[in-house]
Parts: sequence; C-alpha cells; structure tokens
Amino acid sequence: MNTKQVFFEKDIPYSSLEKLGISKMDILSLDKKNIEALLSGKRTNVFDMKGVDDKGRPFELKGKISLYRNSDNRVSINIHPVRKEIKNDIGLKDDEIDKLKKGVLMPKNINGEKYLVQLDKDTNEILKVKLKNIIVPSHIKDVELNSEQKNRLKLGQPITIESGKEKLQVGIDLNNPKGLTITNEAFEMKKKIDFDYHNPHIIGTIQTDKNRQEFTEYHKKQGNKLKNN
Repeated sequence: MNTKQVFFEKDIPYSSLEKLGISKMDILSLDKKNIEALLSGKRTNVFDMKGVDDKGRPFELKGKISLYRNSDNRVSINIHPVRKEIKNDIGLKDDEIDKLKKGVLMPKNINGEKYLVQLDKDTNEILKVKLKNIIVPSHIKDVELNSEQKNRLKLGQPITIESGKEKLQVGIDLNNPKGLTITNEAFEMKKKIDFDYHNPHIIGTIQTDKNRQEFTEYHKKQGNKLKNN
C-alpha cells in the first residue's frame, strides 16, 4: 500500500483552489508528506478555506483536500469538510461507531462488497476501501510476511515483526498516505511511560496500575491543599 504518484504539480488546479482561499504558495509551501499525499490522490492536512459559492454567498470552513479526475479527464478538487458529527452513510451500528472512535479498523459489508473502514478523527469522515483492492507488501523492512500476517493486515488487524533488534508494530492506516503505520514498540512504550510520569492526574495510558496509584495520590494531595487553604 505504498504511495503511488498519479498527478504532477502541473495538474494541480490552482485557479479552483484560489476560490477556496488556498493560494499556489500555500500548496508549494506544504511539507513533503502533504505534497506526496496530494499528488497521489490522498487527503492533505486540514486547511482553513473561505470564498464565495455559486450563489454569491460567502463561506468559511475547515477541511482537507484531495485531487481526482472527473469524467472529461480534468483534475478537480474534493473537499473533505471537518464535521461536528460522524456522517454515518454506510449503516454502521452504534457499537461499530464506538469502535471507529477508538481507532479500530473494521471489515464491513457495504452493498454486497467487503470494505475496510476507518475514521478520520480530524474531519469525522468515514474512510473506506474495498478489501479486494488492498495490496499488502511481501516485505516490510527486512522481514518477509507470511500469509497469516498478510491476511491479518488486510482485515485491519495490527501485527508485530522483528527487524534486527527492533520490535515493530505494523498496521494498515487509511489516514496515512502510504497506507501503513509502522511504530517501534519500545519507543511507543517509553513515550507512554514518560507521559504517565509527567501527567499523574490523567488515566488512560498503558501503565494503568502505576498511573492509577499516581492519580489517587495526586488528587489526595490536591484535596489536602484545599483543606489547608
């Protein structure tokens, strides 16, 4: 699921973008990740947009953009607006929406086809891709994947691989322009431990028991301070 460039810089419809308050300089100033996303038909980060619609009414909105070719082969812009609520147009149940909010990827039958669905938490857009169109690489880093690992990835389930001395967690990520997210388990654990250490009043990271004790002690101290004031 690596990024494949399908557009070139000359294809970008700058005149259409300017109608959204996005200048050519805004596009050319994007970092490499966002440029690659745009030129591969993926979504960028969120832009602040403003302009006048076809009826002469001014508008302002936040959203991501992507490029696509319309029926006459011209390159046009897709706008992915930031929504307050999830637009559930694929018949998800409440428990399925809850899972998406927690970052879970799910296989889902939609109109007789199997899809993998995921939530874009920036925009509340439900992302979906047909399972049959997901191509899982044979190798990640220097590790050859077996059929079980490939199947798990295709169904949205993360896998752990060992590359040299590193333990890496790999998962499909429809929010990532490359289609995959690879994280170092030891590094992620260290980040969570550091977060716990500096935020004893917050529960929810992987160091649950330790954090719960810190949480209790923190609020006990806060209570004593209030009593002494």
